[in-house]
Amino acid sequence: MADKIVQIPNIGPVAFPEAMSDAEIIKAIQTLQVPAAAPVAAQAPAGKVPESFQSKILNSPVGGVIRGLRDIPDAGAQLLTRGLEAISPSGSGMEDFFRSERRRVEDINRQAEIDYQRNFRQGQMRQGEIDVGRVGGNILGTLIPTTRAIGLLGAATAPVRAGAISGAVSGALQPVATPPSRDTTMSDLVTETRPQGMTNPEFFAQKVEQMGAGTAFGGLAGYGADKLSKALFGTRPPPPVAGQPSTAGAQVNVTTTPTATGTGGGSTLGAVGPDTSAGLTAAQQAILTRGKQMGFRTTPGQETGSRSLQQMEARMESSPFTSGPFNTLKAENQKILNRSTAQAIGVNADELSNPQLAQAQRQISSVYRQVASPEVKRLDGNTIQTGIDILDNAFEGLTTQPLKGNIFVKQLQELAAKGEASGNQLQTLSSKIGKRAKNEMTTAMGDRELGSALFQMKEIIDDALAQGLSAEQQAAFQTARANYRNLMTIRSNQGVVNPSTGNVSGLNLASALTRKDPQGFVFGSNQTPMYEAARFAQAFKPIVGDSGTATRSMEVTPLSMLLAAPTNIAARAYTSQPAANLATGLQTGIAPGTDLATQEFLRRMLPVTGASGFTSLLNQ
Repeated sequence: MADKIVQIPNIGPVAFPEAMSDAEIIKAIQTLQVPAAAPVAAQAPAGKVPESFQSKILNSPVGGVIRGLRDIPDAGAQLLTRGLEAISPSGSGMEDFFRSERRRVEDINRQAEIDYQRNFRQGQMRQGEIDVGRVGGNILGTLIPTTRAIGLLGAATAPVRAGAISGAVSGALQPVATPPSRDTTMSDLVTETRPQGMTNPEFFAQKVEQMGAGTAFGGLAGYGADKLSKALFGTRPPPPVAGQPSTAGAQVNVTTTPTATGTGGGSTLGAVGPDTSAGLTAAQQAILTRGKQMGFRTTPGQETGSRSLQQMEARMESSPFTSGPFNTLKAENQKILNRSTAQAIGVNADELSNPQLAQAQRQISSVYRQVASPEVKRLDGNTIQTGIDILDNAFEGLTTQPLKGNIFVKQLQELAAKGEASGNQLQTLSSKIGKRAKNEMTTAMGDRELGSALFQMKEIIDDALAQGLSAEQQAAFQTARANYRNLMTIRSNQGVVNPSTGNVSGLNLASALTRKDPQGFVFGSNQTPMYEAARFAQAFKPIVGDSGTATRSMEVTPLSMLLAAPTNIAARAYTSQPAANLATGLQTGIAPGTDLATQEFLRRMLPVTGASGFTSLLNQ
């Protein structure tokens, strides 16, 4: 015998026997409502009713997570009973049984939702506000079924497909709000109760909509998750080719130029070719790393190698309203370049003006005078003569006069033939050859090749002068020799140092080192601070010079003057190191150091959680 289901306000659906008359049902309802209403108003406490620990938990954000977890089994039970009812033979006892079970499940779900909306959503959250806790619970609740489905369908490494599958499964496991199956109001009690509610075709039509929306938004979430994972970790390494050893688990030190690439076709949304305007070479990346260790700073355009960003930065640097932070950055880098060059000639200073250059010259000369002595020392005449012959052959035909015809070379040959010389003799000869070499390199009518040959001849004399010195004298003399070579490099090449301002030109210094010491600078055998600073200045020079065009074309108005302060603040934030790091991270991967297992786990979980989250938001 079927029951009569009556929806009673503030109570919910109540079943009455079919044999009861309408008058008996009305009387029964009155006995349920009247006694319950009066005491509530009469006995309402003046203060706040104490909440139990369980109520506090359920009415807190944790309750949203719990409700989100419960949504999944509630929806699963609803879908199961609806499905069993739909496939049962029409009019059979099986259909009646599953219909009653379906009604019982939906009544339980409905009452649970009413309690949640009343106690949590309306009590703790404003209408329309995103229930983050419930979304999180939905994601956790669907994690196992969605990952199982993705694994069975072989879509674990295809983010778009994985997102679509996850969205479809999440949509299927979202509950469908249904009205009571038998909704009887007080005015309906005098008439025959009529069956209402959602029919099975209506239910499955809404379920198809949920799954379709979940599939679409899940695919989009998978696409976005794929792009995000590439930004975080870079492009997924290709699978090993048959016949080649796998590199999984091995530490491989390979430096590549970052490019924005993607693959098209299949379920992806197209292809993106290499961004040729951005990216640093392997040499630039190495120079940038060592430069940062020295204290050099870069702009986001230099950090990423983006020509477009550097063009924008050149415009900002040309404008008085935004040039301040760029000028500060350049001044700091200039100090590091000056300091590195000053240290290379034995001076600790942030600039190389005339006083610092004179100080370096005095310190070097002082060490040379200390090692000079009247004591006669033995000379290796054969080694000296062999060195002279090698230099003479190397520069034959390149100098305006034969090398062996130079008066100082002849004096050295005489000392070599004699087999002995005093420290004073060697020091005097070394000083004279050095001065002559400098004149040949710096004067307008000088012979550059002869000057280079004489500088190398001076090295032979200094090697002889170093013989017989104590360990302490040897160390001081070797330092002085290195300082002298560096001093001659910056003094013998016009434009390397401006003695009036004390600033070093990084590009001119790099050019001078390229000519003077190609082995050390070009091939990288010398990595002292001055060489590294010159490499940094050469690798990260502005691609667009400040011609003043932007400044001249800018219209100075009261509005532009008013905007000067905020634009300068914005420029300062743009040129900060965090901004440069962010630019690099977005291009090359924010977390490239994460181990491969963690990277692969995150690559697979991002589409799943993103799709489940989107689907949950759609059904809130």
